[in-house]
Amino acid sequence: MCWKMTFYVWFVSLSFFIVPAFTTVIETTQHYNCTEELHHAQSEYAIKNPDCDQYWSSQDHSIATFLRSTPECHSPCIELSVGRIVLIDCVNITLAVICSGDYLTEHRIHFYGQRFPQSLINPVHREHFGIFPSIALVVIAIAVFLLCVGCAHCTHKQQMQCSNHSL
Repeated sequence: MCWKMTFYVWFVSLSFFIVPAFTTVIETTQHYNCTEELHHAQSEYAIKNPDCDQYWSSQDHSIATFLRSTPECHSPCIELSVGRIVLIDCVNITLAVICSGDYLTEHRIHFYGQRFPQSLINPVHREHFGIFPSIALVVIAIAVFLLCVGCAHCTHKQQMQCSNHSL
């Protein structure tokens, strides 16, 4: 009986060392846009796997966790939901999504913030910027055309007066 208990303890202990050897870790890289205000990053993988634990970190410091549907957020994180984070600073962050089912999987997404002015990200601002120079160019072209027509008319009128005086 004692040898069965020893074998069982040995087997259970060994399983703790063998199971992590079969853990799958997948790493990907993703960029997110940093605007002048808040910075949003999201992972489609994490959104599709809401039952998995999510650990957000920046420079090896934990900034947020989403465990068992409970969000916990620390600066620079100001808002957290499954697979999404809102930051007050544009920092590089890593999301580790850990799923435990038949076997343990870890999916790491490294987010790199890219700074862009708001006007380049929001196409509404870009459209307005292009409209005003176009309108100004059309007004200038019409003014130049009218000026040329006026000059041509005056020149033609002066030539007519000169030819009438010479007769």
